Amino acid sequence: MPQLLEVTDLHVTYTTDAGPVQAVAGLDLRVGAGEVVGLVGESGCGKSATALSIMALLPRNVGRVTGGSIALNGVDLVRERESALRRVRGRDVAMVFQDPMTSLNPAYTVGDQLGEPLRTHLGMSRDEAARRARELLDEVGIPQAARVAGDYPHQLSGGMRQRVVIAMAMACRPKLLIADEATTALDVTIQAQILDLLRELQQESGMGLLLISHDLGVVASTCDRVAVMYAGRMVEEAGVAKLFAHPAHPYTRGLLDSIPRLDDERARLASIPGQVPAPGQTPAGCRFSSRCSHVADRCREREPGLVALGGGQASRCWLSLDEVEAR
Repeated sequence: MPQLLEVTDLHVTYTTDAGPVQAVAGLDLRVGAGEVVGLVGESGCGKSATALSIMALLPRNVGRVTGGSIALNGVDLVRERESALRRVRGRDVAMVFQDPMTSLNPAYTVGDQLGEPLRTHLGMSRDEAARRARELLDEVGIPQAARVAGDYPHQLSGGMRQRVVIAMAMACRPKLLIADEATTALDVTIQAQILDLLRELQQESGMGLLLISHDLGVVASTCDRVAVMYAGRMVEEAGVAKLFAHPAHPYTRGLLDSIPRLDDERARLASIPGQVPAPGQTPAGCRFSSRCSHVADRCREREPGLVALGGGQASRCWLSLDEVEAR
C-alpha cells in the first residue's frame, strides 16, 4: 500500500513558564492511501499535538516541531513555507476537530463557511460554491440542505454541527483526513452515525484517514491499523485484529482490560494505577515503568526501542525484546 503520510522521528516541544516541554518524542507514523489508522492513548499522551503538527497548526510562539519530518505525498511539510502550507491545508489534508462549536464561526452562516474553502482552493464563484455547499450538506446526510445552508451554527444540534464540520473538511476531497476525537461530545446513537459517515466517505474517496481517539470501541469498529501512544511515545503498533487479540505492551493490555464487558461479572472494573506523567516529568527508562505491574530494574534504567514482533506488530517493551530473542 503506498504511503500517503510518513511521520518520521517527530519531536514536538511546547514553551511553558517552567521551560520547554516535549509533547511528542520521536514518533514514527504511517498512513497509506485508502487506509484507516487509529491513534489512541490517554489524554496528554501527544495525540492532538501530533495532529496539529501534521496540519502545521501548533499554537504560534508556543508549540513547534523541533525534530523529524512530516511527509505528505513525499513533500516534507515541516520545511514548507506558510504560504505553501495554506495551499495544502483544506485541499490535500483536512481535519475534523473535537468540538464543532469552536470549529465553526458563529458570525457566518453554514453555507458561507462551507463555500470559503471551495472558493479559496478550487476557484469557484460565489454562486458555484453556494450550490456545491448545499450538495455537501446533502452528502453528509443533513435534511433540508438549502435551509440549513442559511442557518448559523447555534441553530443546529451537536450532531448536525459535526456533520457540517465533516462536510467542510471533505469539501475539496482531501487525500488525508484527520479526525481528532470527532465523536467524543456526541451521544452513542449519533456517534455511530458519524463513524459510519466517516467510513463511507473514506471508502468512496479512497483517502487516508487518521482517527484519533481514546475510545477503543470506536477504533475496533473503524480502523485497519492502530498506533498506541503513551507520554509522547508510540508504545505499540499493530493491525486492529492483532492488537485486540494479542496485545503485546502492558499499557495496551491495561487499556483493553479496562473496557467494560457484558460477560465480565467482576464487581469492579480493572484500571491502570497512577496517571500519565506530566510533560517534562517523565521517569527515566521506560515511560510506563511507574504504572507497570511487570516493571524490573532495567525498565527504570533504560528505555527499550520499538521491537518488531512480526505480522506488522511492534512493541516498545523489554518483555517484547525477550520474546524475540528467545525465538
